Amino acid sequence: MTAVPEKYADRLAPGIAEYLTRAEALFSHTSGEMTVDQQRRAFTALCRAFAGPHPRGLSVRDGVVPGPRGGIPVRVYRPAGEGEMGGLVYFHGGGWVVGDLDSHDDHCAWMAGNAGVAIIAVDYPLAPEHRHPVPFEACDAAVRHIAAHAGDYGVDPARLGVGGDSAGAALAAAVTLKARDAGGPPLALQLLIYPTLGCDLSLSSFVENADAPGLGTGDIAAYLRLYTGREPEDISDPLAAPLLAAELAGLPPAMIAACELDPLRDEAAAWHHRLREAGVASRYYLGQGLIHGCMRARRLSPAAMRFFEAICAGLSDLGE
Repeated sequence: MTAVPEKYADRLAPGIAEYLTRAEALFSHTSGEMTVDQQRRAFTALCRAFAGPHPRGLSVRDGVVPGPRGGIPVRVYRPAGEGEMGGLVYFHGGGWVVGDLDSHDDHCAWMAGNAGVAIIAVDYPLAPEHRHPVPFEACDAAVRHIAAHAGDYGVDPARLGVGGDSAGAALAAAVTLKARDAGGPPLALQLLIYPTLGCDLSLSSFVENADAPGLGTGDIAAYLRLYTGREPEDISDPLAAPLLAAELAGLPPAMIAACELDPLRDEAAAWHHRLREAGVASRYYLGQGLIHGCMRARRLSPAAMRFFEAICAGLSDLGE
């Protein structure tokens, strides 16, 4: 986290400044004095500090699915209800470097409880120990296994989607590209929450929000280097930066949520517009006065809660 630059002070939605003040005391991903392991522990502690109780009636169980380099831990959140329901395979954010099942436990539990769908969270390998394509391959393998064994999770295979926030959204979008090009598995939704989808840091929002609180353009460039081992301008694989894909036709319908004061805002908008131009149904929600990572602030900020509710409304399409 970074201190709030003066130019943002009057633009933040109510409650966001308080969130930033509290969050900064717990974790700063720009700190050069922290090892990667220390950053991971601090990030998970930050996320837990803003978490609340699970919704009533929610069942949660941990498991493992097979992957190309061994077992992949997963956590299954299932709301009350009989029979098969819609499901979402979810990949956490954290720049491909931090985050785990615990860091996003609150997000996944609340999405499952409020949208009425099963959420299967995936604990994919992290960079820099595991650079692209290792995290992507784990996520792709997890989706394929879950789709092939949907009944084991109480999920209707015709209502299975993928999603994630930030770097996790990039992995979700890449999985949809691979599924389309490989002829399956069929996916019913892509849920992308403040996604990082490209590598062109000259987009307007990267310049406008270069020093945005919560996440700056320099942070994004650093994470891309750790994930790919390349400079952003040298990335060429659409599975690492999905906006590089030549064609988006044939992808699943999308629910995309972006934040006004986020360097990644224009990437989310570009994906939405390209999907629609390709004939793919896409919904787009822009949270005014909100920053990257704002879902953690939803108990402090009504605007962040509306952002979360819009996400759940899009996700509930899988429940129909």
